[in-house]
Amino acid sequence: MQSSRPLAIFGDWHGDLNWALTAVRSAAREGARSALHVGDFGLDWPGAKRGRYESKLNKYLEDLGVVLTVSGGNHDCWPTLVALPVGADGTATFRSNIKVLPRGGRTAMEDLTVGGFGGAFSVDFEHRTEGKDWWPDEEPTLGEAEKLVASGPLDILISHDAPAGVPLTGDFQLRPELAERADRTRLLLRQVVDSLAVPYVFCGHWHQRRIHELVHPDGRITRVDVLNMEKSPSGNGVLVWTGDSPLLIETLHIGGSQT
Repeated sequence: MQSSRPLAIFGDWHGDLNWALTAVRSAAREGARSALHVGDFGLDWPGAKRGRYESKLNKYLEDLGVVLTVSGGNHDCWPTLVALPVGADGTATFRSNIKVLPRGGRTAMEDLTVGGFGGAFSVDFEHRTEGKDWWPDEEPTLGEAEKLVASGPLDILISHDAPAGVPLTGDFQLRPELAERADRTRLLLRQVVDSLAVPYVFCGHWHQRRIHELVHPDGRITRVDVLNMEKSPSGNGVLVWTGDSPLLIETLHIGGSQT
């Protein structure tokens, strides 16, 4: 039997407040009260307007009765993310209605066990400034992967990058050493997916919408949903209805009524 309300999951927003407000309003319209974000949320981005985005979004989330949990991407402020104290539920609080799911951590949400393995390599890091729009600890580590695997099975894994084996083409023609570096996170993520045979992975990073199935040697399948970025009304969000197996995953139509 399906749950009476869905879990909303969103792709990259890059600090776009207007889009974020529209996205969470659209999720609340469909009954969601819990939401996950796969990273490149734009959390605690330095600059003159630092904090305004989160404060305005948090007020809107409070009004809607929605709690948003963010798993960091490579365009989120990692010194802030890792400094937040983690509570008994496995999340850290950034604002009253904006939580953070640590890398290698897990939490329970809408009767699902959700793991976090955020972060990715910024292929354009050479054109960025450390502490301003790039942080060297943006990539997940082997220790974080081992911690997540040791903690046991998951219903859903939230990552930023996509596991190795998901066919994706990026916008950049990378030098071989950059391509190899970018693949490290994807390969490490695939190790986690294979070790746990996670049935569902939701990620972003690639700025496109894709669905791909990874088949494990024992026949089990991992469905990978790659979510598009902001300004994609039918690709930036999904609704996950729990209670049945397999889970029902529907497109969240952002901005207009869902049909």
